[in-house]
Amino acid sequence: MSKNKQIEYKSLLETEFKIDKLLQESCKSYDVRFLHEYNNIKDAAQVIIGHIANIEGTSVTEIHRRLNLTE
Repeated sequence: MSKNKQIEYKSLLETEFKIDKLLQESCKSYDVRFLHEYNNIKDAAQVIIGHIANIEGTSVTEIHRRLNLTE
């Protein structure tokens, strides 16, 4: 392989590495956002379940059991 080809190859590898790194960071950010949204939805559901338990005079655990929810 010629010197120019080696330099070009090395440059392409470095560019590929940078792209891979950017993609990984982007995926992590995406995952964190969706995890945060999932947790917010789960928290809201627990508040509603708590209110249902209060209205029915039972425990949250009983509502979970009745709805087949696992922790």
